This record gives sequence, structure tokens and C-alpha cells, in this order.
Amino acid sequence: MNTKELQMKIKDYTRYAMILTTVSAFLYIGVAFQHAGKEAIQIYTMMGATVLFLSSAIFFVLKTRKFKKQLQELEHDE
Repeated sequence: MNTKELQMKIKDYTRYAMILTTVSAFLYIGVAFQHAGKEAIQIYTMMGATVLFLSSAIFFVLKTRKFKKQLQELEHDE
């Protein structure tokens, strides 16, 4: 991979992580503050989605760190 491709992937993965973190925060707020009128299955579904989105965000952050390290190595070699 060249440096331009790595930079594009870093930007994309950073955006994915931010979006997934934001959506999971909104879902968690919905679970934490609005129990009235919701069934247990809805609450568990929203919490499951929150955990899934946060796990995905962590995955993208780790991939971003890996790509940044590769980018530094490429720039150091040049």
C-alpha cells in the first residue's frame, strides 16, 4: 500500500469509529433515561446494539493505529 491509500483508510476508519461511538451513545441514552413504555426485549436489543457498535468502533480504532504505524514506517523508509 502506498501512503495515499493508507491516509485515506486512516481517515475512513476514524470516521467509522466516531459515527459508531455516536450512535451507540444515543442508543445508551435511550436505554438509560426512557424506560417508560418500553418492553424488556427493546431495552435488551438497544443494549446489544450499543455493545456491538462500541466493539466495532474499538476494532476500527485498532486498525487505524495499525495503519498509522505502517504509514510512519513507510515515511521513515523514504
